[in-house]
Amino acid sequence: MPRLFIRRLALLIMIMLLTGCQALEVKQQQNALDKALHAYETAMRWSYIHQAYSLKKPEQVKGIEIPQGLENIKVTKYEVLEPAIINRTQNNIANQVVFISYVERDRQKEKTLTDHQLWEYDKEAKRWYLISDIPAFVTVPKMRALPLDK
Repeated sequence: MPRLFIRRLALLIMIMLLTGCQALEVKQQQNALDKALHAYETAMRWSYIHQAYSLKKPEQVKGIEIPQGLENIKVTKYEVLEPAIINRTQNNIANQVVFISYVERDRQKEKTLTDHQLWEYDKEAKRWYLISDIPAFVTVPKMRALPLDK
C-alpha cells in the first residue's frame, strides 16, 4: 500500500512540475511578445519607421529595400484595435490589428491605414519577429516648383 501511495505522489509531483514549467514558458513568451510590440509601437509613434525593420527576421530584412521618404512621415495616432493574441494551437504565432494615422510633413495631409501584424516566436532566440510587412506609407516625391517667367 505505501508503494502505491509513493508512486501516485511521485506522479502527481511530476505532473505539477511539468505544468509549472509549461506555464513559465508561456509567461516568458508573453513577456517577450509584449516587449516586441512595445518596441514596434514606440518606433511607429515616434515616426522612426525605419527602426521597425529591425523587428523583422534578419533573413527577411536582407531582401527588403527600405522605402525612401520615411523621414517625411509623422505618425499622429497609433491605436490597437485587436490586441495581440497568441494562437495556442500554434503557440509561435500572434496577430494584432492597429489603426495608424499619419501626416506627410511636406504636404500636411493626414492619411490613415490599418496595420495587420503577424508575429512569429523563435524558440531558440526567445524573441518575436514581425513576419508581416511594415505598412506602406504613401510618400510623394518632393517636387520643387520653379517660378514662371513673365
